[in-house]
Amino acid sequence: MQSIPVDGIVVVTSPQELVGMIVEKAVKMAGLLNVPIVGIVENLSYFECPDCGKKHYLFGESHLEEIAEENHIPETARIPIQPKLSAAVDAGLIELYEGPWLDQLTASLLKDVED
Repeated sequence: MQSIPVDGIVVVTSPQELVGMIVEKAVKMAGLLNVPIVGIVENLSYFECPDCGKKHYLFGESHLEEIAEENHIPETARIPIQPKLSAAVDAGLIELYEGPWLDQLTASLLKDVED
C-alpha cells in the first residue's frame, strides 16, 4: 500500500476467530496509511447442501457484520464453499464462473467510480 497509489481496498477474510484478529491488524494498517477499506469479503463462509438447501457453517458462525460495523466498513459479501467454484479456481478459469455473491459489492464500487 505504500509503493503504489491505492484508492481503497477490499479485505478478504474467513469465518475463523483468529482470522478476525488478523483483519483488525489489516484495518489498523490501512488506517495508518490513509487507505479506505471499501468492503470486506468472507471466503469459505458456508456450505449450502445441494439436496436440502440448508446452509452449514463449517468453520463456525460468521461475525462478518460485527467486524464490518466495528471497523466502519460499508460493504460485506460472503462466498460459499462450492466444489464448482474451487474447480474453476484450480483450472485458472475463475473469471468464467458466475455467482451473485459479489454483486452488491461490485455495484457499490462501480457507483463510487461513476460519482
